[in-house]
Amino acid sequence: MNYDSRNAGEGEIRHTLEWNQSRLYRGSMDWQEDGRACFTCPEEGLDYLLYSRADDRSVRLEDFAYLCLKPEVCEEHSMCFQLSFYENPAEEGHQLPAQEPQMRIIFGLLPQVETMVPFDFRILDSQVIFPERTPGRLKMSIFGKPVRLCDIGQIRLQTAPGFEAFHFAADECFFTDTFPDCSLQKKQLIDELGQWTQKDWEGKLSGREECTRRLRALLEEAETSGDHFPFPDWDEFGGWKGKTFQKTGWFHTERENGRFWLVDPQGNAFLSSGLDCINPGVETRVGPVRDFVGEQAAKGCKEIAEYRPGTIAMSHDKKDFFNFGTENLKAAFGEGWKESWMKIVKHYLLSWGVNTIGNWSDREFIRFARMPYVIPMDAFCEEGFPHTPEAIFRDFPDVFSPAYEESAARYAKGLEAFAQDPYLIGYFMRNEPAWAFVYGLNIAEEMLANPAQTVSKDVFVERLERRYGEVSAFNEAWGLELDSFEELKKGIYKAASLSERAAADLQAFSEEMITRYVEIPARELRKVDKNHLNLGMRYAYITDKSLLCGSENFDVFSINSYQITPLEPVEQVSGWLDKPVMVGEFHQGALDKGLTAHGIRGVTTQKERGCAYRYYVEQGLTNPYFLGAHYFQLNDQSCLGRFDGENYQIGLVDVCMQEYADMTQAMRECHEGMYRVAAGEQAAWDRVPEDIEPIHY
Repeated sequence: MNYDSRNAGEGEIRHTLEWNQSRLYRGSMDWQEDGRACFTCPEEGLDYLLYSRADDRSVRLEDFAYLCLKPEVCEEHSMCFQLSFYENPAEEGHQLPAQEPQMRIIFGLLPQVETMVPFDFRILDSQVIFPERTPGRLKMSIFGKPVRLCDIGQIRLQTAPGFEAFHFAADECFFTDTFPDCSLQKKQLIDELGQWTQKDWEGKLSGREECTRRLRALLEEAETSGDHFPFPDWDEFGGWKGKTFQKTGWFHTERENGRFWLVDPQGNAFLSSGLDCINPGVETRVGPVRDFVGEQAAKGCKEIAEYRPGTIAMSHDKKDFFNFGTENLKAAFGEGWKESWMKIVKHYLLSWGVNTIGNWSDREFIRFARMPYVIPMDAFCEEGFPHTPEAIFRDFPDVFSPAYEESAARYAKGLEAFAQDPYLIGYFMRNEPAWAFVYGLNIAEEMLANPAQTVSKDVFVERLERRYGEVSAFNEAWGLELDSFEELKKGIYKAASLSERAAADLQAFSEEMITRYVEIPARELRKVDKNHLNLGMRYAYITDKSLLCGSENFDVFSINSYQITPLEPVEQVSGWLDKPVMVGEFHQGALDKGLTAHGIRGVTTQKERGCAYRYYVEQGLTNPYFLGAHYFQLNDQSCLGRFDGENYQIGLVDVCMQEYADMTQAMRECHEGMYRVAAGEQAAWDRVPEDIEPIHY
């Protein structure tokens, strides 16, 4: 496979890094008979110095394009690795720097597969948060601000903390100017049903015949069950008959004695017990793992595309994927597989007490189910969240450009088809903006560092000129020596560190930019639909208080919260805004079934997943601002990775549509009592789950 126009061979510049015990800060190292280094990673995680500018003076990073590692995980589960880039060298030898790294790059690897992992230095500009996959590698994520090669003092190889000591072997490690050979050993890791082949577990199916028999039995059960929730005090929407408010025919919010509630179209109190990604089957992105799938999956999918630096691992091209789950459904039900799937899933949702179809769910199922639902506006319009030809940082657009307003108007038209549907609770404007993952990010500072010419930069420079008048006054305030204000447009790196005045000017403009980022599309959405709730941005977490700018445009503030309970972020946001909060994502996973990674939160067993669900939701309900949470997601992810490489055991059902009964029974019990918990009539579940350090990337 060709990944780069510069093929390996004659003329390659390469510098090999020898594994050395003296560079090990935490963990231990030995040598295997095959000549590879074998590392033992303690529960705190390994820490190994790969490169030190102070010690490796013969290595000039600017001469290379890639750092390449070739590890093999020596466990039955996946592992999470991390490269940390420090801007300043340690004062004494290679002792751990006191400061946090400027950038962290984490990535996951499958077990017992030797995998070449190239790191393209062009991603150090931090413009892409999830780099495109390379053969065999799972998800890669970038955290932190841009770092220049000339500023790097240390590069450290680390592993995430684990629930026990982990082991991996490593062969080559080198800098090079050429994309390396990433070929893999052929090894079938997934069976015809989509199950992991490398271990057995209770509930693993023997083959096609058993899978078909189980699916047909599920359909029969669904067709003979009632089409309603199992709780007599719930109405048809899943609202609570025990508390009533004004009936408007639409979902809206009310506040009573300090407690916020959603209210359903019948006027009953409503809390959202939601489920994300209600879609048929489990998609495997075949290209990066073609050597690990069988002939059927490989035959229908195209080869992995040429490696493109700076691209994001977000392919949704159907030619890239094989869906083992839908193949199982087709084998059981033939042409009527989709309707059969919808009947089974609706039966599951009703029996579990799930009253909300969450983000990224199948539109045909939304129409079929006639249940409350939410939509992700960026995914429900053709061009996604409003954008501009030139971005400021990652996916943050040029918000002062007329193109942003034009894009916002087109984006809002995607809401027209839903504006008259009473089952729609509301819409999320988007999900987890990539720019908002960086702690302490100052968008205006990144705008100045970016040499691209943007309308927002022009506006900022014009304002500075009006404020300071003479460039000499500006130079004194900012600590610069410019001949004209126009020179600001050429690019200034880390401008907020120049002076207190510079930091203040940049922070004020950054907050104005974020406000425009929110209010312009929010205004266009309200023009299209005045009936439904604006549910906010679903930020991954609050990295800076400036993320609250523009929140006056939301009816509900949303956040994704992967903590043991949602109380901390809910209390934080409600304390700042006095606004109700909905959690868009949370989950817990375990390794006792058929996948090799937990997800963002890990517990010991499926029973503990159920405990964790109850603890999360019911503790959340004790806060009067909490309107509910949406579990991520219906299906387990593919054991070989979805589009970006996540392979988490987080589903309520497996690839063969079998439910995890310990989990779903706990959900049902939680939902049956959730309104009474919120009303203070019933105590919240208080047994803390058996949390462990999770495997996720």
